[in-house]
Amino acid sequence: MPESKRRVRRGRDEARRAILEAAEKRLGEGGPEAVRVQHIAADLGITDAAIHHHFGSRQGLLEALLRFAGRRLREEVDGILQLLPESKQQSKQGSDGHPEALERVAELIADAYAVKGHARLALSLALSGWEPSGGGLFEPLVDSIHRARLQAARAAGRPRPRRQQTQYDVALLNIALAAAPLFGPGFLRSVGLDADAEAQQRYRSWLVRRLADMLAE
Repeated sequence: MPESKRRVRRGRDEARRAILEAAEKRLGEGGPEAVRVQHIAADLGITDAAIHHHFGSRQGLLEALLRFAGRRLREEVDGILQLLPESKQQSKQGSDGHPEALERVAELIADAYAVKGHARLALSLALSGWEPSGGGLFEPLVDSIHRARLQAARAAGRPRPRRQQTQYDVALLNIALAAAPLFGPGFLRSVGLDADAEAQQRYRSWLVRRLADMLAE
């Protein structure tokens, strides 16, 4: 048997992670339809039964894959936010929204949705009738942005902003970045813009900057 196809024995957690990473690679390359148990088993040199043992079914694998992406994104966003000081000297404009960090966070979200394929996966699962459980993925981001807005409002003598407004803005960020890989090409063509891969990347970069600027206000 070729070396690449020899079966590898892994611990439970290691096996689950390897399966999810292989599934995500297939997802990014071909969308949800490319995530097939037999293909992933062949990629990893394991049996179909091994995947079913860990996830129960293909549907279970797809749901676990979306949760896997959410946990990783939460960890990555938390990592960026932890590098931010609780307070900084206000800029001359009286605004301290950490725009570079916010842009990096937006890029991470855009990458998860567009490049890794999780926007298409989430849509596919939603259309199948699946409803996610839990929540709070972006609450630390809301907290960080809102602290910055409160500091900026105090420095400028403005009324305190409402937390709900920050929640709405972060929800808008999430919705806009999720919609871009799903409907972006059609939307770009509808206003007379090119919609090839390079044009879509330019649009995503512009969208990230605009949303990050909005959140830094």
